Amino acid sequence: MDELVSLSIQIHIFFLFLTLLFAIVSFFVVKSSKEYINMTKKFEFFTPLYYLNLSIVIFTGFVILAVFKFHTNYSVYFMLLSSIAIIIGAFKVYKLFKKTRVKDINSQELFRQFAIKKYLFDIVIILITAIFGFVLS
Repeated sequence: MDELVSLSIQIHIFFLFLTLLFAIVSFFVVKSSKEYINMTKKFEFFTPLYYLNLSIVIFTGFVILAVFKFHTNYSVYFMLLSSIAIIIGAFKVYKLFKKTRVKDINSQELFRQFAIKKYLFDIVIILITAIFGFVLS
């Protein structure tokens, strides 16, 4: 049983940092791309990878929570709230992404600014959550 807990925590931490890496890469893709078409191709490539890793982190978190018989503390609540906030932000970015037109420069800039803020928010939330998780566990 201890091996399951240890492996689950290791997988959780590994994918947490991999998710953080994809958030940083996505931030720089949106921020540094000059042309909208090139940015959308990179955005469409990295977005599923980012959210796949986030879903693995959430799933392994629930596995760890189940192993600990759903004993919760403040770090668990903060992790759940941060996951929900990231997912809600993902819905908003995707909705704005689909509304953005290739010929409309204003909507492209609106999307770019919102995506930059969203990925920066994700990076900060993941870092704060990781710090809380390490300190309070």
